[in-house]
Amino acid sequence: MTLYDVAQRRTLNCVQKKKRRAKNAPWGGAVCLAALLLTAFSPAEGAAFHIKQEADAYIGCEVVLSLGGDEAETPGVSYEWSLAGNVKPIRFGRNGLECRFTPYDTEPVSISVSAIGPAGPLSSASVSLTAKEFTVDISLVKEEPFMLWDPNAKRDVPAEGLIAGEPIRLSLRLIPEYKNRIHCRWTTDAATAIRVGGEEPQVTVSRNEIGDAEVTVVVTDTNGVVLGRGRKSVTVPIARAAAEESARRRSAWKQWLDASSLWEAKKFDEAVSNAAAASEIDPDTLEVAEGLQVLRANYARVERSRKLSAEAESLYKKEKLTDALKTYRRAQVVWALPGIEDSIRSLEAEIDNIRVNRQRAEWLKDTASAYDQEGFFDDALKYYRQTLALMPDEAVTQRAERIEKRLAAIAQARLLAEEGRKLESAGQLLDAVVKYKESLNFNPSEELSTHMKELEETIKERRARAGVLRREAAELQKRNNDAEALLRYRESQALWPDPDLAKRIADLEKTVTVPRLAMRSAEDFGIGTQADAARLFQEAHALYKQGKFREALEIYRKSYAISKDERLAAWIGRVEASLKEYEAVLQANVLIKEGNRLYSEGRAREALAKYRESLAIHRNDEVENFIRFVEENLKKNGPAGNSGGLVTSAR
Repeated sequence: MTLYDVAQRRTLNCVQKKKRRAKNAPWGGAVCLAALLLTAFSPAEGAAFHIKQEADAYIGCEVVLSLGGDEAETPGVSYEWSLAGNVKPIRFGRNGLECRFTPYDTEPVSISVSAIGPAGPLSSASVSLTAKEFTVDISLVKEEPFMLWDPNAKRDVPAEGLIAGEPIRLSLRLIPEYKNRIHCRWTTDAATAIRVGGEEPQVTVSRNEIGDAEVTVVVTDTNGVVLGRGRKSVTVPIARAAAEESARRRSAWKQWLDASSLWEAKKFDEAVSNAAAASEIDPDTLEVAEGLQVLRANYARVERSRKLSAEAESLYKKEKLTDALKTYRRAQVVWALPGIEDSIRSLEAEIDNIRVNRQRAEWLKDTASAYDQEGFFDDALKYYRQTLALMPDEAVTQRAERIEKRLAAIAQARLLAEEGRKLESAGQLLDAVVKYKESLNFNPSEELSTHMKELEETIKERRARAGVLRREAAELQKRNNDAEALLRYRESQALWPDPDLAKRIADLEKTVTVPRLAMRSAEDFGIGTQADAARLFQEAHALYKQGKFREALEIYRKSYAISKDERLAAWIGRVEASLKEYEAVLQANVLIKEGNRLYSEGRAREALAKYRESLAIHRNDEVENFIRFVEENLKKNGPAGNSGGLVTSAR
């Protein structure tokens, strides 16, 4: 038997023993193999060599080792390789000068090789290498941005960030490149759900609320060997309500533009209807709200002009040309409907040319009178003066003087009303009432009169409440509760200032520590005007849009305490219910997350208790289904039978 035969048999026996030992081990267990002896032809003593590694080692990728050195290929020398570690399979090449294998974890792999000559071992070399996991690079797939309506620019603009509830597409790649098929196991945080692709390199998720969507992935090869792990945090800064509000306001603006076009096309009825619908959809856009007011005012003029035109036509049929002309002119002043101008010109042509100057004067007077009757006093005065310049008339002179006085009175009334508003804003309510009364003397106004009466009632209520607080404070002082008494005195003084009370407060402050409790204002007692109620409503609505629901609810209630508006009461009820549900969802999500943690740790029964506790707070079909799944799994497999995904979150 030759030396080559002996080497082959010895190698074969070693390999078969190692294979028998590894056969019953788990698939990914450690493998220790000794390999290939080559025939020695002409022995060479003390052959020198070293082990070369071609490239960095990565889990799941074949590693190539080769022998190098001046005498790595010495004739007559054979090489015996030995490997220890979780590697598989092992292949040799180039007559034993090359060894190939694939590592399956990050544990160190020990490799040694001995040079054997005819007389026995000559020299050896060894090396230890550690395979690395691949770097998992997760990137956000760039897509066309979601467009949100900009109410100021009146156009769609790209959203500055992701929107809650919208799909978020992610893609991963391995660094360095891995050319074989991979399997991905994606997971997310409780508020983020996987929509598409839970096992592929591309995944689509969505987050149902603002915040950071946490996405993790474990990448394995087709045999389940972990190649790498990755994590990505994607910020979702825009709430779903913003997208819904964007669509609403976009729709309202389009309807408003349609209304404007219809008005230009003289389709007045349709224009006002569309404008009203736009304002109902979006009452917050100033251009729509103010535009609707203008359209309604103009529409009233259109209706008035239509009525006057019908009267003028009736007069014309009765051959009362002068009266018909006057009425048409009034219709033209109110609103220039199509055809009125033609009717006026036709009537003017029928009137004797000899009376041109008189007719001109009459036209000016009629026009002025029309403006006067419709309440357009500036225009009326201008036309009366033109009439007087053409033809003196005592009656016209008196009318002009009357309008001048009327305009002066209106201007004075506006000035006094503005002074009253400033005094009211400064808290000088009695002085404000005086100014409002003076304004009403110059120019009666139902709106201002109503506001003044509300303000007088507010003054009465504030005085009454101030008196109650003052009496409460006096009782507290009698019981030696000076701190609480000081607080009540201050509240009374804030509602209705009193010099005597101010002195008492100053005396108390010298000896009493100021209570930490916050002072109540007039609004806290439900005292105020409808204007105060409207202001509070706007403040609350602004907080509501910012997502500060509890703060908004408190101010909504203050507004309702003043206005007693049943629509606001219904809205407060809806906000309270929504807030209660929102807080229940948050509490349930905390318990679901705790249940998921316990389940992941193999503590299924404790997890079930947490899941059931979350259901007591907020019902969730997914949690109920998962509880049934876990219970069935425990019946089949016992406590060690945890398998399956986790519950995402309550919704």
